[in-house]
Amino acid sequence: MDRFYIPPARWADSLALSGEEAHHCRRVMRKQVGDVIEIFNGEGSWARGAITHLGNEVAIEVTESGETPKPTLEVELAVGIPKGKTFDLVIQKSVELGVLRIQPLITEQGMVRFDGKDAVRKAEKWSRLALEACKQCGQNWLPEVLETQNFSAWLPNRVRADFEIISALTEESKPLRDVLPEIPASGFTRVFVGPEGDFSPAEYELAAETSMHPASLGPLVLRVETAVIYLLSNIFCQIRS
Repeated sequence: MDRFYIPPARWADSLALSGEEAHHCRRVMRKQVGDVIEIFNGEGSWARGAITHLGNEVAIEVTESGETPKPTLEVELAVGIPKGKTFDLVIQKSVELGVLRIQPLITEQGMVRFDGKDAVRKAEKWSRLALEACKQCGQNWLPEVLETQNFSAWLPNRVRADFEIISALTEESKPLRDVLPEIPASGFTRVFVGPEGDFSPAEYELAAETSMHPASLGPLVLRVETAVIYLLSNIFCQIRS
């Protein structure tokens, strides 16, 4: 069933799509009066019903609704931004796997740099990608794509998580299988993955001064997107088993 988004501020007794979502429903998906669609507000609420009016707004007569509980374990992905469109894939797959926040990071050895205007444009694009991933996979909690931060400046001042794990190519790293059982089943866990060039020695040293748990993903050097998918898949399998 095709899914559409209504912001929480517009989630009321009478529900209707507006703006881009109405246009997408009417012009792109070619929906007609009587078609049944699903809607969600990104904060757990969802509903299904038939379209009763097609115009600048698309009105829906709700026949079924419910609430999806917020995950007991809130996972945030903090990742060095890779070049090109790779970060698009990172966002899509991390949303599908169940993260609730994504923290883009500028790192010393990463190949991505951009100014203020680019940052705003990219943030808008990444937020749209997160929304599209929610619509596709059935996720009713819309993850937040946070403001891009410089890793070294942000790390000492970050809001501390209950548990933090960093994918690390260092001698101190423990095998991932040994770290996974330490991850709590509830609370706030933050997952760090470096860019193509990995975290720099200085960044690793800074991370070592915190309570992060360095984990090895094996003997091979993985691409950013592969590391993200592998690490998050193992975490969610661990807590959901």
